[in-house]
Amino acid sequence: MVVSSRTVAALGLGLVGAACLIGPSSAQQPDNSVRKTATQGTPAGPKAPAPPVFGTIDIFGASGVLKNYDKVKVQQKEFEGAVMAKRNELVKLEAEAREEAGKLAKYLPNGEDAKKSENKLVQYKAQMEAGREQAQREFAVRESEMLAALYKEVQEMATMMAQYRGMTYVMQVSNDPISGSDPQSVMASLSKTVVYADPRNDITKDVTYNLNRRYNAARGVTTKPAAPAPASGAANPAGN
Repeated sequence: MVVSSRTVAALGLGLVGAACLIGPSSAQQPDNSVRKTATQGTPAGPKAPAPPVFGTIDIFGASGVLKNYDKVKVQQKEFEGAVMAKRNELVKLEAEAREEAGKLAKYLPNGEDAKKSENKLVQYKAQMEAGREQAQREFAVRESEMLAALYKEVQEMATMMAQYRGMTYVMQVSNDPISGSDPQSVMASLSKTVVYADPRNDITKDVTYNLNRRYNAARGVTTKPAAPAPASGAANPAGN
């Protein structure tokens, strides 16, 4: 209900009159009950943050999740099959172009047959160039989309595993060993953000095991036990 200004003014006059009746001595003394009531409505401060508990995961390394995720192996074969099929199409065009070039060599220069053959060769060349460019674009997008979808699956499973094990952060690491004979491995190791991580807090194998378990269950394939086996109850996040 909206209070009118006249009502507020009347209420104010009434309080002034009551103060005059109470007298100066009583008005100067603090009212503990009023003070307590006023402080009760103060909002509580922010909650203390959860203590940080760090875990690690190797996603792209030689012993990482994607290298051992069965779904990646299946999709990689399908991807390679599509690439090979497109390559065979281009090879067929190239063979037809070579055959046409052989015919052109037998025709009289500037003759009618030679002109037709030259036009065909131009068409073959345009088709091959367009086919290569189109294939490169399509396969680049397909690979990017596939990798993005796989990473989301890994991220989702890593989140469930981290929550299951009481971790507040999971850092991406590489468990690949460093080799002095391999300059790339040396540079990769030097650029690592994490110098040391307790292997007991590494969830790479748990995430891989549960991803394989969920994926293979969906296609009716039994997942082999992990080595070493995941921690007790680690399969629960897979939802099976």
